[in-house]
Amino acid sequence: MKEYRTIAQGEVVVTKVIEKSKFIAAALHVDTVEQAVEFVNAKKKKYFDATHNCYAYIVGDKVKFSDDGEPQGTAGMPILDCIKNNNLDFVCVVVTRYFGGIKLGAGGLVRAYSGSCADALHACQVVTMLPCERIQVVVDYSMLKVLRKALLGIALETDVVYSDVVTLQYLFPATLSTTITNIVTENTLGKGVLTTIEQLLYPWVDLQ
Repeated sequence: MKEYRTIAQGEVVVTKVIEKSKFIAAALHVDTVEQAVEFVNAKKKKYFDATHNCYAYIVGDKVKFSDDGEPQGTAGMPILDCIKNNNLDFVCVVVTRYFGGIKLGAGGLVRAYSGSCADALHACQVVTMLPCERIQVVVDYSMLKVLRKALLGIALETDVVYSDVVTLQYLFPATLSTTITNIVTENTLGKGVLTTIEQLLYPWVDLQ
């Protein structure tokens, strides 16, 4: 699993008018090429009467862009370059244009599409997907308060089940795996039972 930057879940749409042409930029986090294609097709269907629906997406090592009838290199590539310049991955951006009657020229089109994409991405929440680990810890009630205090601000408690013992789940960056194991061992006097549940990429936010 490799760390990467992306935008948070949820579509973001930004509209602007340039020389009477309306540009509608829509950005979305996508996990697969299929999701990106579905998003593009949905925009083409929604804005079926638009002059152009240009787009670009990056999904890992899979990259695609389209000028959708605009002069070659003036729309899809500028959108793609904007995504790359923001160091983002797993992102699809569609910029729809309703022509307003005034030609922008090649340079003007590049600036319009690139700028529209940038506006949409700047309106998004950017998150860093970090390799993380989720663990389960089973402890006696007598050790619960001490353990929680020791892990506060370091690991994220995601679940707790109370029975004859307490079963907790914690999520944290994988780089802290040894540190967390040591904290659990020291604060439960070696009696806490720690099990790794999964390793995953997660939009981690510093708890401090």
